[in-house]
Amino acid sequence: MNELVMMEAALFQLKTALTDDPSHLEMRLGANVLGGAIATAKENGINVARVSDIEFALNDLAAAAENDSSEAIRGVIEMLQHDAAQLRAAATLPPEIAQAIGSLSAKLRERKNAIERAQYRLEGAPEPVLPHPPEELRMEAIPLARQLAAAGFETPGLDLLVADPDELRYHSLVEIINELEVISG
Repeated sequence: MNELVMMEAALFQLKTALTDDPSHLEMRLGANVLGGAIATAKENGINVARVSDIEFALNDLAAAAENDSSEAIRGVIEMLQHDAAQLRAAATLPPEIAQAIGSLSAKLRERKNAIERAQYRLEGAPEPVLPHPPEELRMEAIPLARQLAAAGFETPGLDLLVADPDELRYHSLVEIINELEVISG
């Protein structure tokens, strides 16, 4: 929680250093988004999802500040990045959740790749049996979706697999894989 207070102080310094110059517009916007992410974490508690939101906003802010030559702005951004790294270290996914994400992601990729290969079979050739049927993937996804929800993550793709495995298609596989990659960092 101390990191959030430090980040608020650094963000205040940054906002003070930013001017009305149009070149600072993107940084002011990024600072406001970061401020919102920090306020949410302060109000609702720190969890992995909120730390990810803070890091995402900070990365956007850092990208906007990349071309700024001001030593003060670069210094504040570095302080914010340091504090965000401290938050990340304090709020990581438990190893069993990270392992479950890796296991499910591997199976989803294997099925996705098999679907891609099936598109290029010889005419008249029998349709191949795809690995990891949707119901099997659903059974693995149920506890993972619950654990990720408890950690503060929204997982609309994974939730769709849990709710209706028969609707699992190539594009939904890609969506779930991307969703899990973002969560696992």
